[in-house]
Amino acid sequence: MLEFWFNPNVSVLQKLMLFILIAVVTGVLYWMQPLAYDAILMFMGTGIIFLICRYCKIHFAAQRPTGLLYRLLTWIPIALLLALIFMNMQQGEILLPGAQGLGFMALAICLFSPLSLLHQHQDQA
Repeated sequence: MLEFWFNPNVSVLQKLMLFILIAVVTGVLYWMQPLAYDAILMFMGTGIIFLICRYCKIHFAAQRPTGLLYRLLTWIPIALLLALIFMNMQQGEILLPGAQGLGFMALAICLFSPLSLLHQHQDQA
């Protein structure tokens, strides 16, 4: 889903529709069972860490996609996300807090990467 956001061949309208869909679903999940504000900020921080790791993978580790640095930059956001999901598990309930956390993380990624909306490839004729 996140590669859809960074794909330069996808139109801005489709990206905005995806953003609105994520915001609505996350809002409905928040209305059903709200997460604490600190948990929301931690999930959004994980989204920012995802963006930092993605930038580092593209610019510093792209030459060796099987190298240790590339793998480490791939697994850091995943490990943080899983840790936050299990940390916010309430009385065995993991689905709503986990889905809500993923939504807040995706919203943070969309909000803090606005240049992906404007970046379009020019077709070579």
